[in-house]
Amino acid sequence: MIIYFAPMEGITDGVLRRVHRQLFGGVDVYGLPFHKLTQSLSLTTREKRDIAPEENRGLTVLPQALTRDPGQLLAWLAYVSALGYACADLNLGCPSPTVTRRGRGSGMLHDLPALRSFLDRVFAQPLPVSLSVKTRIGCESPEEWPALLPLLAAYPFAHVTIHVRTTREQYTGGIHPEAFDLALRSGLAHPVYNGDLRTPEDVRALTGRCPGTEAVMIGRGLLADPALARRLRGGAAAGEEELRAWYTALYEGWQERFQETIALGRIKKLMAWPCGDDIRKKRLLCRAQDIESCVDALLGSG
Repeated sequence: MIIYFAPMEGITDGVLRRVHRQLFGGVDVYGLPFHKLTQSLSLTTREKRDIAPEENRGLTVLPQALTRDPGQLLAWLAYVSALGYACADLNLGCPSPTVTRRGRGSGMLHDLPALRSFLDRVFAQPLPVSLSVKTRIGCESPEEWPALLPLLAAYPFAHVTIHVRTTREQYTGGIHPEAFDLALRSGLAHPVYNGDLRTPEDVRALTGRCPGTEAVMIGRGLLADPALARRLRGGAAAGEEELRAWYTALYEGWQERFQETIALGRIKKLMAWPCGDDIRKKRLLCRAQDIESCVDALLGSG
């Protein structure tokens, strides 16, 4: 099974990708946070650094773009190719209202004829890199999926990542794995499952329901348990010493890149995931003033 690490803005940068690969491994492809494309294709300093080959040496990464303009996407794909990458991803899955109100991300799913026209223009000529896509199963209702699925299947995407929620459902509430099963039965090329995979048992339940599953994309599950991909490949769970080394290395990497306040903020944001619903740990983490206190809040002072 192919395992993708889903990107999260402000967390899954080059520091995290390299430390994760070194300490845990198990991930095949690390997704990069999306670039919000503009007419001038003027990426920020952070975006340029994140996609730079030297930032991702030794890793397989998947650059990602957010746009509704085919010309912007084509220019960006040429840029990605010039950097030496072979594949890139189109984001039709972001459900943020600030994105969808502008008709980008999963906002593009509101108008299927317009989406078809966009994709026709993108694929009107050979692309410099292969293109994959991440999508929601609809805007308001899962009942939109049967109309969207054949549209996506009509284009030569390298793979289609399917987040089995609608735009309205954001990242909470129920999921609709039956939508992924429909994609498998429809013959869609290389579908990737995304949505609420937090434990090895979750993945086993998925493959039990959908035995043709070739690949999964995991985001929050890997933030809560950085050893999850390794465990899915038969490896060990993370021990306390390993987790202490993980958080300490991330903090030191972020402190070197940014400053102490930002590094501490990033660590606390990341640690919120393994804290889960533990109110005591969350309170201790909120009060922590340094990396040692943060780690003790999460793992105990030992």
